[in-house]
Order: sequence, then C-alpha cells, then structure tokens
Amino acid sequence: MLAVSGPIAYGIVAENMPQKDVKVCFLGNYCVGKTSITKRFVKGRFDEEYTSTIGAAFLSRSLYSQNIEYRFALWDTAGQERFRSLAPLTYRSAAAALIVYDITNQQSFDEVNFWISELRRDGPEEILIYVIGNKVDLESYRVVDREVAESYAQTKGVFHFHSSAKTGQGVEEIFYHICQMDSTKSSIKENGCRHHQNTVDVSDSDGNKDHHRCRCRST
Repeated sequence: MLAVSGPIAYGIVAENMPQKDVKVCFLGNYCVGKTSITKRFVKGRFDEEYTSTIGAAFLSRSLYSQNIEYRFALWDTAGQERFRSLAPLTYRSAAAALIVYDITNQQSFDEVNFWISELRRDGPEEILIYVIGNKVDLESYRVVDREVAESYAQTKGVFHFHSSAKTGQGVEEIFYHICQMDSTKSSIKENGCRHHQNTVDVSDSDGNKDHHRCRCRST
C-alpha cells in the first residue's frame, strides 16, 4: 500500500485554521487513469509507465479553501473485476466518489452506471458523486461523445468533469469543487434550508457552470 502524507498549500496559512477531513474514493475500470489522477494531484507529476493498482492505495493532500484546511484522504481502488469486492470498504464512509472513465474507451464509460448504482444503494446518503472523463489530452482519439456523457451525468444528478492526468488539466478544479460543495452543504445546514435542490446541472464539461442552487422561499 502506498502512503504519502503532508499538506501542499498555496499562499499564507493562518494559525488555528479549521480543519476538515475529507475521504475521497476513486472508482472505475482499470487503465482509465485513477492512479495517475491521484499522483498528479498529490505529487504534481505523471508517470508514463503504467503500473496496475493491487487492491487499494492511499495518498493524502491538503487544500485551503474558504479559510478551511481540507485534508483529503484519497483511496484509489483497483479497476480489475476481481477487486470489486474491496470497493465498498472505501466508499461507505466517503464524502465524495470519483468515477473515472477513459474518453477513448467506450466500455469504461458504460461501466459508470454500475458504479453510480452501487453508490446509490450502499454509499453514504450525502456522498458527492463525480463522473470524470479522463485523458482529454487524447481528444483526437475520443470515442465517448462529450455531449452524451454530460447529458447522462445531468440525468443522474451527478457532477461531470473532464481531466487529463498527463497535463494536469481539470484535476485541481475537481478537488476545489468538492471543497465548495462542502462549504455550501455546511451553509445550508446552518441556515436550516429545507428546499435544497439535489439535481445538478453539469452542462459545462469542466464543471464551471453547474447550478447547485438552494430554492428557499423568500421571506
């Protein structure tokens, strides 16, 4: 099991900053880039040589958002079918799940529905579900239609992002979005909103135009 710890921060960190532990699990077929995304996020690098994950691997990193230190615990699960029984051990207590598919592999996208069903059945009630179309650096080889993928995510009420573990495109944005959603959820709980809209509009492929609105009645 690979373990990497230690926060990576940008800017000045205030003393006594509130901390939140955020567990994130990675799901999806083998060779879609789950391990590469975690390494890009934690270590800032991409390894050209592919190494298959055995069972599950753990890495960690901190981000600072809204004056809070978010301490991410990242669980990277093996994509081979023989390891699927281990997946519930990672997602049952997770705050967010990233289901990764390869935009050049239709079968990897077809498997996304299986993982969403698993999470909705056995995952935490408030888990944030992200569908990640990885390897956009291979756009010319795309076989998964961009609009179809985004429309599918919208009908399922989950977030959709595109990323490239190789170039780093979109990777940071995913985790900052998780921070943003946690902040929004905390604000809703504090304000006692009972009219929160669970359906998410993810019409923009990079997650920049999602509409996660609170439909409170005006008073």
